[in-house]
Amino acid sequence: MSSPKAVETKATEAKATEAKATEAKAVETLKDLPHKLFVGNLPFKTTDEELKEYFAKFGAVTEARVIRRGKRSMGYGFVAFEKEETADKVVSAKDTLKMEERSINVEKARPMSEPEPRPAPRRTRRSRKNKQAESEPAKKDDKVADKQAKPKEKPAEPKKPREVSDTIAYVGNLPFATTDEELSKLFAGFSISSARIVTNKKSRRSKGYGFVTFASNDEQAKAISKYSSEPLVVGERPLRIKPALKEEPESESATPETS
Repeated sequence: MSSPKAVETKATEAKATEAKATEAKAVETLKDLPHKLFVGNLPFKTTDEELKEYFAKFGAVTEARVIRRGKRSMGYGFVAFEKEETADKVVSAKDTLKMEERSINVEKARPMSEPEPRPAPRRTRRSRKNKQAESEPAKKDDKVADKQAKPKEKPAEPKKPREVSDTIAYVGNLPFATTDEELSKLFAGFSISSARIVTNKKSRRSKGYGFVTFASNDEQAKAISKYSSEPLVVGERPLRIKPALKEEPESESATPETS
C-alpha cells in the first residue's frame, strides 16, 4: 500500500500537470485569432470581463482572455480586436495604459515559430562476413595482445562546479525568428551592454536561446527578479530567464555582440 505522503505527492503532481494543461489549452485556443495583442504585467485579480471592458474603449473587442495556470492568473493575457486599426491604436498608446495604477505592457502578439524536423540518421547494414571478421580477431593479434600489459586507467577527476555569471543572463524558449535587436529591446528597461542569439555554426539558425549582458550585477538581479514574478512572454512563449553559467557563452566560441 502507498504511504499517505506518496499519495499526497501524486495528487500534487496531478494538480500541477492539470494546471499546466489548462494554461496551454488557453494559449492554443487564442493562437489563430486576428488583430491580437499580448498584454503583460496585469494585476493578478483581473478577470476576462475586466480585461475586455478596459480595451473596449478603443474599439470592438472580439476576445479577451487572462491566461491562468489552474485557477491562478499568470499575470498576462491576450486581447483580439475586430479591426487592425484598433490594435494599432492601442499599441500607439501603450505608454499611458494602466490598470489599478499598474502600468501594463502591450505589444502585437507574434505567431510561434517551430523548428524544422530533422531526418533520422540512416542505419547502414553490414555484411555477415564483415560481422564475423570483426568478432573473430586474428590469432596473431591475440598473441601480441597477451604480451602487452594493460595500461592502468586513471580515476576520473571530479568535475568542478560551474560558476554563475554575475552580469550575464540566459534567456531560453525564444521564438526561433527572434533577432539580436529584438532580444535587446525586451530588456530596454534595464542597463545592458549586449544581447546575442545563439545560432548553429553551420546553418546560422537560432537555437532558441540567447544571452544578455547587463551593465552590473544589480541590473541583472533586477531583471531576473522582475521576470520571475511577471513572466516575460514573446510570441505566446513564456521565456526562461536565469543567471548564465560562466562557461555557457564561451562554449559557443563567441562573445555576445552589442545590438
